[in-house]
Amino acid sequence: MAKKAGTKATTKAPTRQMWKRSMAVLAILVICWVGVTGKLSVIQIAEADFWREKAVEQQMSDSIISPKRGTIYDAKMTVLAQSATVWTVIMSPNNIKDEETRVKIADDLSKLLDVDRDKLYQKTLKTKSQYEIVKAKIEYPLRNALSQWIQENKLVGVFRIIEDYKRYYPLNNLASAVLGFTGTDNNGLYGLEAYYEKTLAGKPGRIVTAKNGWGDDLDIELRFEKTIGAQDGNSLVLTIDSAVQYYAEKYLEIAVKETGCTNRGAVIVMDVNTGAIIAMATKGDFDPNDPMTITNPDTLAKIALLSGDEKSAALKKAREEQWVNKPISDYYDPGSVFKTFTASMALEEGLFTESSHFYCRGGLKVNDRYIKCHKTTGHGSLDFAGALSQSCNPAFMEIGQKIGASLFFKYFVGFGFTERTGIDMLSESKVTDVLYFSEKQLNILNLSVASFGQNFKVTPIQMITAMAAVANGGKLMKPYVVQQILDSNGNVISNTEPVVKRQVISENTSKRISKMLADSVNGGGAKNAYIPGYRMAGKTGTSEKTDKNVANKTKDVVASFAGFAPADNPKYAILVMLDEPQTAIRYGGTIAAPVAQKIMSEALPYLGVEPAYTEEEKAAMDRTTPDVTGKKVSVAQNMLANSNLKYQVVGNGDTVLKQVPEKGETIPKNGTVVLYTEEGKLSQTTIVPDFRGKTMNQANIAAANAKLNLQISGLGINSSDAKAESQSIEPGKEVPLGTVVKVSFVYHDQIE
Repeated sequence: MAKKAGTKATTKAPTRQMWKRSMAVLAILVICWVGVTGKLSVIQIAEADFWREKAVEQQMSDSIISPKRGTIYDAKMTVLAQSATVWTVIMSPNNIKDEETRVKIADDLSKLLDVDRDKLYQKTLKTKSQYEIVKAKIEYPLRNALSQWIQENKLVGVFRIIEDYKRYYPLNNLASAVLGFTGTDNNGLYGLEAYYEKTLAGKPGRIVTAKNGWGDDLDIELRFEKTIGAQDGNSLVLTIDSAVQYYAEKYLEIAVKETGCTNRGAVIVMDVNTGAIIAMATKGDFDPNDPMTITNPDTLAKIALLSGDEKSAALKKAREEQWVNKPISDYYDPGSVFKTFTASMALEEGLFTESSHFYCRGGLKVNDRYIKCHKTTGHGSLDFAGALSQSCNPAFMEIGQKIGASLFFKYFVGFGFTERTGIDMLSESKVTDVLYFSEKQLNILNLSVASFGQNFKVTPIQMITAMAAVANGGKLMKPYVVQQILDSNGNVISNTEPVVKRQVISENTSKRISKMLADSVNGGGAKNAYIPGYRMAGKTGTSEKTDKNVANKTKDVVASFAGFAPADNPKYAILVMLDEPQTAIRYGGTIAAPVAQKIMSEALPYLGVEPAYTEEEKAAMDRTTPDVTGKKVSVAQNMLANSNLKYQVVGNGDTVLKQVPEKGETIPKNGTVVLYTEEGKLSQTTIVPDFRGKTMNQANIAAANAKLNLQISGLGINSSDAKAESQSIEPGKEVPLGTVVKVSFVYHDQIE
């Protein structure tokens, strides 16, 4: 109904409900204001740096400049790993003027740089961008060719060639398992490259370019660009000596192939007084310049038969297996080498002496189990040193039982077999109590078996570290492979000092055990490790792989030798390990000790260890042939006689026209030098016999009949039971009379 004219409008007073609503709205507005103000305060004050970085990220294009990775040197500063300069090609599509230029770039550079033509063309269309990678890590010749192409086509403003780096290992496979390798981004993936990543990597530099609101680089007139240089990485100087490493790898590789090891082999050489690793070898191995390539031909052949996911999985597994650094990663039953430590415990505690006697009947019954000796007919009566040298299991079971669980475990811990060594390398295997017997588990049976090195596991690096403690007066050293860290200018910023972890046995016990181990090499069970003038000490081992042999009729074994030299003043220790040899003879003394002998016979003189020959060794030493060519026959005969050498004259002339062996060559004492005195008879030859398998007497007779000289290696003073294993000149080859043939002999003692 319409209001009547002249009637006044009335205003209602706010009701109580309206006041409540108003206050609620006001409260909400206040809360929102406080919240917004608080958030702004947090953003502007507490999170200022974070949001500032976010803003810079939106406004700046940040490109990485790779630092030069540090070099890895051996102990004599020979380069083992270095970063060679390569180049990365950068394109600025913003500066490309027309379609014709874009097409030319795509056509020409796709061929020159071997890149996809269509993808490159698409990059040229990004006209707002000034930083497109065309190709990374090109080599010097290609870089020069590209630079010339850029100049010829007047495209200097379009392309930049930025210095980059590529990892390179100049000695290829040498020490590959130690060094490891890097990925395509130059980050360490394995070995020392990974362990020392932060030290070697350096700090990247940057190229910073301004961007507009859409995220594109600014137009050329407004371009802002700043370069922050990279900081080069530090370098490593290793304790590894590449020459000794070469000797170790050379003879280990031969042994692995000849014995058909299905699980590779390992060698470690250590300075016993410091713990420095002089060589650490694994065979088979890989080339760190091309780590993805499988080097084992048998493995490759098996993988070639697979396809799809199965092939990919097999490739992955094979690569990972060949990268493993066996000396620090593998576990194995140490076998009779461990008797060295059982013997050390017994002498240290005064429970036995060198005059203690044992009687071996071929085995020993422990509880209800009869445990055989490797010599099933028994050793008969043995003194303590003889038990160690002949590696008598029953004798060491008696020794272990007398030592008892508590003392045995105390020294087991002391020698470092319950912990990692702490070597500065990646992937040293964990040591847990499932690998060995705890003190509570060392009942009489377990103690008896453990005393000769079975039914528990160690790593090779643990073993050589413990052997070094026996050699050096009883000190357990911490092993290491990096001696120094150098800055990018070559200044020393870190130097490794030797660390004595603890005293395990006394110096007196150390000397007594060293003498026994030396006697074992010089005429005892480890005589295949004998080196004239160096008095090697050591112990052999042949351990059954009990975890693999449950269902196997033919038991797999690990053949090993651990020792040191010189025995009376130890300097260097060596461990040789051949894993799963497939030859008929698989004893450590027969196949592992000769490897140690060959390595150390070259390494010790190189390392400056002076030989100290016995009178008997001096009398048997080889001679150097004097220069008698051009001299009268009578004069030559007198010169050779004075050198304890024989002679044979070929021809009727009175002057020596030619001699075999030539001057300065090594020839055995009482060897024969052939003197040619007529031109027509200078080509007289003979056929090299097959010396392999012959005793030394048989080999000497065959050589004399063929009018050849034998140069013998691998023999001690008593050599009647050794047999020739290899020769330097293959059988059947025609050679001049008097030629020296080097023949290596091995004792086939069945000593574990």
